[in-house]
Amino acid sequence: MVKNFVCTAGALALTAGLASAAGIMQLDVNSLNAQALDSGGNTTVFGGTTHTGAIRLSHSINSSLTEVLLNSVGQNIASGQLATFTGTINMVLGQVTGGSFALTLNNTDTFTTNIMSGFGQVNTQAGQGFSVDGLTFNGVFSSTTFAGVNIAPWFNTQPLDGSFINFAFNPNANGFDSDADVDIFLRTGIIPTPLAGGMAGLGLFGLAARRRRA
Repeated sequence: MVKNFVCTAGALALTAGLASAAGIMQLDVNSLNAQALDSGGNTTVFGGTTHTGAIRLSHSINSSLTEVLLNSVGQNIASGQLATFTGTINMVLGQVTGGSFALTLNNTDTFTTNIMSGFGQVNTQAGQGFSVDGLTFNGVFSSTTFAGVNIAPWFNTQPLDGSFINFAFNPNANGFDSDADVDIFLRTGIIPTPLAGGMAGLGLFGLAARRRRA
């Protein structure tokens, strides 16, 4: 399966403007289990763009940390490094209200982050179900390396702000999908206040992506 990611035109302009001030890391996690939950935490059919409850994410034997990208450049990490992934995206009427993500690798490297309330929403994704985007905060790595990649600039400025997109979520009649993907974007460096405000307005720091299957 080939997965291609397409940045918006706004993202390209914004990223170019930030090149000298900040770095962007992308964690590309594929083929996760995703289950819709109701407001009581019970499994349920997914309510689409007006869903109230949560999406619970977890790893399976097919899940992988496919790539770590630094400023859009893939680091060609070794395969088979993901040990666990857990995540919850809470929402009310399709609007993101909080949650968290946690990754552990086989070498015990970890990354955790929280999801910000009041930013992000469920979106329809043509031919691939739904996507959910939002902002993150308090991102923390356990080491200056992650999946064999030197991430010292990010580690040294944590806790990290960022964003995420949970996409290609195509739930069945029980609200379950075994092949959902999550991209987490993390920034380091100093971003001027006017630009930081613009980033929040764009969600995902303008780095919204969509997947095409081939």
